Amino acid sequence: MPMINIFFTSFKEPLEQDLMSEYLSLLSPELRERNSRFLRWQNRHEHLLGKLLLIEALRMYGVERNIWDYIRYNSYQRPYLTLPGYDFNVSHSGDFVVCAIGKNIRLGIDIEENRKVNFKNFHSLMTPGQWDEINRANNPLKEFYRYWTIKESVIKADGRGFAISLDELEVKNNSVQYEDEQWLVTELEFANGYSGALATDEWSEYKMHEIDFYRSSPASRVRSKLVST
Repeated sequence: MPMINIFFTSFKEPLEQDLMSEYLSLLSPELRERNSRFLRWQNRHEHLLGKLLLIEALRMYGVERNIWDYIRYNSYQRPYLTLPGYDFNVSHSGDFVVCAIGKNIRLGIDIEENRKVNFKNFHSLMTPGQWDEINRANNPLKEFYRYWTIKESVIKADGRGFAISLDELEVKNNSVQYEDEQWLVTELEFANGYSGALATDEWSEYKMHEIDFYRSSPASRVRSKLVST
């Protein structure tokens, strides 16, 4: 059974400047320039931490040099690795950033903070049956984000993103069938007030790795936990 490694981190305040500079030095010149264009510190941190999680993820697989040379984008701007057999995906919302990586498996991951939304603005993204379940749920907001993260993890795994109509995605028995592909879905727990989902093209185990980038010592940054599905 394939193993998915899920790296995640959170941020609530700016990193110290020396540590921020040290981390930025790990990026390519193009990525550093892109990071500098963000006006809000939160957006700069989201961008940076996503790249740092990918560095940690590839390091686990023994890839530590020329990392940025291996990243390409498909015609839908979905990033992928030119390293044979690898797939990865990054998501962020609220204070959290996550990165999933696996070998010989296709995957997509999504995390969403359960912010209050006007359901009317999203009516076209769910099937009638899904809206019925959302409205009948004890916690309609949580149920809405459960469906949202499942659907977004699937379209990210597929690689076409929002070129796929979300209202066409039916969720049955922890799976989503779209065209000729079946995606298997695992709901993820990161923190109260957040929903998450992982979509893969076959069943897998996954291991969670929490990274604290506020710690300057690499040895003290990581906490890991194996989860079987």
